[in-house]
Amino acid sequence: MISGTPFLLADIDAEWHRIAPLVHGVDPRDNVGEDLRRDCREGRALCLISDDGALVVNLQPDRYGTGDLELFVRMAASWSQRGTIQRNEAHLDAIARDLGAKRLVFHTRRPGMHRVLMPEWVVAYTVFERAVNG
Repeated sequence: MISGTPFLLADIDAEWHRIAPLVHGVDPRDNVGEDLRRDCREGRALCLISDDGALVVNLQPDRYGTGDLELFVRMAASWSQRGTIQRNEAHLDAIARDLGAKRLVFHTRRPGMHRVLMPEWVVAYTVFERAVNG
């Protein structure tokens, strides 16, 4: 168990058969499957597994230049029933605290996430993109 939570440190290659179907739809700029696997293998990211699902996280300097660390949740996917986020939010806080992070960050392409996140979460920035014309 990690930080007193139900999450276990996992070998991403051994768990890939369960994780690979969940990677579909995750923001590919940060979370391409092979990038996740390589970063976990090389110690730049952690793969965590519980009965509810999988997380791939890594520590990074915060975006504001304060010197604090952020825990970037590169992938969070559930193979459980509804309510996974709510059941595991306190666990994610415990893991982040134990790793020395002051902030949790994740990116998503799922437009409805604001409906399921706790009120402490805020949209820090919005990204607009389009193809180049011509």
